[in-house]
Amino acid sequence: MTNYYALPYFELQKAIFQKLTACKALTAITRKDEWDLGVYDAVDENTPYPYVTISEPYSSPNDTKTSNIETITFTIHTWWKDNDDYSGKRITYEMLSACQRVLMTRNYVIPNASVLRVERRESRVIDDNMPGVKHGILTMQYIIQNI
Repeated sequence: MTNYYALPYFELQKAIFQKLTACKALTAITRKDEWDLGVYDAVDENTPYPYVTISEPYSSPNDTKTSNIETITFTIHTWWKDNDDYSGKRITYEMLSACQRVLMTRNYVIPNASVLRVERRESRVIDDNMPGVKHGILTMQYIIQNI
């Protein structure tokens, strides 16, 4: 199909944000007050831990003769700071698990698009270059069809 269409990056990122901020298991860890649920598009050096960030998407087309299908990948980052290596990793694991559980559900509502499949591509926890900071990484892949 040769028709070009707008990639639903913003709409999908908004749906991801809504799912993460509605996840009680995640916000129980990251909530700072009733307005700040600890999920961001971007942060600065003054953002208090813990928090979750949604990274920039990348995509690849899977178009057919009759439909526009796009594979869109978002990486979710979790951040926790704790001088206790054991509890820091444990809580980072809990944050990643909560993100994965809520994002694997298929009930995404995206204007002019349909989510055909959601897959977890990888997840890991690393020690950040700042002492005591644990960094969780969850890569989610979405197969989206333009409708």
